[in-house]
Amino acid sequence: MKTDTKKKTWKRTRTPGLLRHRGGGYYGRFSVGRKTKFVALKCTKFEIARKRFAEEKAKVERIRKAALATEGGVASMGQLTELYRESLRNRQGLKEPTRARLLQHVKYIEKTWDGFAKLGPDEVTLTAVDAWKNHAIAHGTGYRPPGAKGSATRGRSAYCFNAALDTLRRLLDIAVDKQAIHANVLLGRRGIKAPYKPKKPQLPETAKLREIFAAVENGTERGGWSVETADFLRFLAFTGCRLKEAALVRWQDVDFGRGVIRVTGTKTAAATREVPIIPVARELLDRIVERRRKSATLSAGGEPHVDPAAPVLAVREGQKSLNRACETAGVPRLTHHDLRDVFATTCIESGIDIPTVAAWLGHADGGALLMRVYAHHRRAHSVAQAAKVAF
Repeated sequence: MKTDTKKKTWKRTRTPGLLRHRGGGYYGRFSVGRKTKFVALKCTKFEIARKRFAEEKAKVERIRKAALATEGGVASMGQLTELYRESLRNRQGLKEPTRARLLQHVKYIEKTWDGFAKLGPDEVTLTAVDAWKNHAIAHGTGYRPPGAKGSATRGRSAYCFNAALDTLRRLLDIAVDKQAIHANVLLGRRGIKAPYKPKKPQLPETAKLREIFAAVENGTERGGWSVETADFLRFLAFTGCRLKEAALVRWQDVDFGRGVIRVTGTKTAAATREVPIIPVARELLDRIVERRRKSATLSAGGEPHVDPAAPVLAVREGQKSLNRACETAGVPRLTHHDLRDVFATTCIESGIDIPTVAAWLGHADGGALLMRVYAHHRRAHSVAQAAKVAF
């Protein structure tokens, strides 16, 4: 007699709706509308799975009630927020950093607008929005990192408020679509957003920049990573890569023959690009690859072999070292992103046209952002240019 040895995919538990996959993980099964939804609880222990299942069940119930209230035209802003959050979680093709950022904007509204969840969509008037704006800019979210000195500043910037205002506009669009209100009061309105001026960092002169890199290299990094950290910071300044982009660069992305580095964009699809290897970057890469050859454990054709899939940079951040070096050099604190500014500004001062520099940075706007943020020339260059003006 033939026996069926095929193992079942799902096994029921004593908690209705809580299932155990044959791989050992637990899942919650829920009915949302007319669809069945499976949610991974990301655990293999029943007691933990039971608690997480209860949390997910409560979340699904809130979404179900929000959907019913919205269809009936009596939803609160808190219920509209639940629907918006769920739509973000289910949206296909949305990158996880973008999804997390949009969800953070919702949380900003809830933290800076007292009683927001209980408001009806018709209570979100221009007067109410203006009062929220004044409070948010003055007080922010109130978050203060552990050990931070001074008052809390998180969420007090115009950028944070404006991003949250765009989210509020989308929430009211949902209310209009569900016939909870007749019109979106924020649609087409100008002058509501807070004035936003992008930060223009005070960049050091080239000599000071070399001094900063030398201070990092001669520092006493734990584990002897001073040289690698200095070269990491140099790489940011010589290529204009973002922090995460630099970490993804492999030796196979460096085309010495064509003189370019293939950069995988981490912010937008347009950010994937080819960045030219400028002379100082070429010297830097030559030094790094020579160091890798000396430490190589494999050989090919009698020569030390450097794995093409290996990352170019041995470290992925160096902010503390950069802070100490700036203090030693007597210049204002620089961040990783400021080194990207250094690349952009140096290229502009060298006579490279704005659209080309924008393409090297991975901007898709042809240089509009570059003109607003990066086109701030350093004092020495400004003085040198002024000497060319003749009447």
